[in-house]
Amino acid sequence: MKKIFSERIYTLTLTIGVIAVAASIIYPDQFPTFQNFSQIFLNLSIDTIVAVGMMLLMISGAFDLSVGSVVAFSSCLAAYLMFFMHVPVPVALLISLLASLSIGGINGYLIAYQGINPMIQTLAMMGIVRGLALLVSGAGIQGLPYWFNAISQSRLLGIQMPIWYMLLIVIAVAFLTRNTTFLKRYYFIGGNDKAAELSGINVKKMRLFSFMLISLLAGFAGILLASRLGAALPTSGRNLELRVITAVILGGASLQGGTGKIQGALLGAILMGLIANIMIIARVSGYWQEIILGIILILAVWIDRILQRGNFGGNVKKWTALFLLSLTVMSCELPPREENASSEKIAFDTTQTFENEEYVMVTTAVSMPMYVNHDQAAFIRWGKANHVKVSILGPSDWDVPAQINTIEEVIGTRPTGLLINGTDPAIAGAINKAVDAGIPTVVYDSDIPNSKRHAFLGTNWYEIGQMQGNEMVKLTSGKGKIAYMGILGLSNMEDGFRGLLDVFKKYPGIEVVGKYDDKANVEEAAKITADLISAHPDLAGLCGFDSNSGPGIALSVKEAGKAGKIKITTVDWEPEHLNLVNEGIIQLLAGQKRELFTWYGAQFLYDMVHKTNKLSTNDSKAGITNLPTTVNTGLIKITKENVGQFLKK
Repeated sequence: MKKIFSERIYTLTLTIGVIAVAASIIYPDQFPTFQNFSQIFLNLSIDTIVAVGMMLLMISGAFDLSVGSVVAFSSCLAAYLMFFMHVPVPVALLISLLASLSIGGINGYLIAYQGINPMIQTLAMMGIVRGLALLVSGAGIQGLPYWFNAISQSRLLGIQMPIWYMLLIVIAVAFLTRNTTFLKRYYFIGGNDKAAELSGINVKKMRLFSFMLISLLAGFAGILLASRLGAALPTSGRNLELRVITAVILGGASLQGGTGKIQGALLGAILMGLIANIMIIARVSGYWQEIILGIILILAVWIDRILQRGNFGGNVKKWTALFLLSLTVMSCELPPREENASSEKIAFDTTQTFENEEYVMVTTAVSMPMYVNHDQAAFIRWGKANHVKVSILGPSDWDVPAQINTIEEVIGTRPTGLLINGTDPAIAGAINKAVDAGIPTVVYDSDIPNSKRHAFLGTNWYEIGQMQGNEMVKLTSGKGKIAYMGILGLSNMEDGFRGLLDVFKKYPGIEVVGKYDDKANVEEAAKITADLISAHPDLAGLCGFDSNSGPGIALSVKEAGKAGKIKITTVDWEPEHLNLVNEGIIQLLAGQKRELFTWYGAQFLYDMVHKTNKLSTNDSKAGITNLPTTVNTGLIKITKENVGQFLKK
């Protein structure tokens, strides 16, 4: 028994079992279902396929940070060849996989034969390959061939194909690692590469092979992801390398190399997928999810150490109880912090409550300040005013595939209604699943027109670009060098960029000097701006398209002593943005009516559920949705002349 508990594979399996049993007891109607388990394994299948290659690489004492970018590039290249070049599906897949293999070959050659540090090499390759994905696909490629989509969307015995591919790869590589001399050599290399070389092992050749293998697996994972989504996204695979490395370490690998089993990669991914799924079922607030995930991962390793010491009975009971208690406590959702919130009065109708109703908002970046202070704050206020439960879920950072996973997992919990942050057409499939499951679904912010959503409320991003373009033309008298930045590859922002450029085309005196990805990060926007000012001392203007563009641009413009000389237009109207307009550093804010479209989006769901406005004797049987199809809530133009009306006194 003590020998069993000294093996990470067994202790990790036991930990997963304990967590699964506990979740089944707490959520008997939601967790232990075929649909939920299928969704868990479907969501972790892409990470696990990459984790198999990462486990082998880490056994040899190395790791690869470029795999997330390879996932994106592989899918975008295959989609480009099929959609634009009309290349047959098998040929496009072969070319994409060969390109992925070549990326691994370049990494492996430079690391093994030229002595470049693996972290430096793969970090550099991460940026290069992500840039290639953006160049190939722009805002993403939709409308992929039926037989390509069938690769992942088909089912065998009721189970979606990526799960079968994942299991096949895990079993095959685990068998080969255990039974072939070639792959067994990686343990010797990881244990002591110098000794392995002296014993006759060609360490350089082995390292080259391992980097090629992981890139090939990442390329295959990218194809599966695009096939599953029915779209290729240049933003796919963001942070995948960190998730994969975490899963592999949980599965028994060491950063020093020499230890680990391939099946451990699967178990590590299962543990992480299980935890993520339980947090969604428990409606753990998005503000807490990153914290809880870190705590539970530490707890899992701690349990593993306890089991290895042989003190099984009492300690496991203690930590299982602590795990269940942590889920209960952390599920309490803290509202966004608002100024003067205590003075706000909400009129409650105490004559009627609907406490059993739950409306869920699924956003694409739950921690983004603009979303927290506007969308989420309005949604919470709406829930209080209507006496219903509201929950806010989604990835902490921009991650469209992660948002899709969240939507699909939420569907199984049968919420009363779904309010979904529209950012990319690729989420259409998940929206359609929600509608087909009979869940009222409203999209806000940016429309997903090829989906079955019941209604859309929000802004036309093309018009945001036009507003910025027209104002920049006015500020610069239609001449000078201008650059713009935002989140490249995101559909709504690409629409905004298009609106901006369509305005500039009418003015030959304007020279567009660049389009830049600030990753919705203030520091990145500031760095890009500083470099632009150095490269173009006569820069006339900068346009920003995400919430953090404006503050970052303004910071570098101030530091360069060019406030007011370089004109700035951007989006959002947080207090920081308003103050920068008041100081004369930013000249225009294109503000969305975010509280308006969020509040009414939730109200539309409520009205649909309660049949507030009936159009026939039986709307549902008549195929009528008693909601407006599309509502454009418009824009707010904020300049120095009217900013005082928006500043809080």
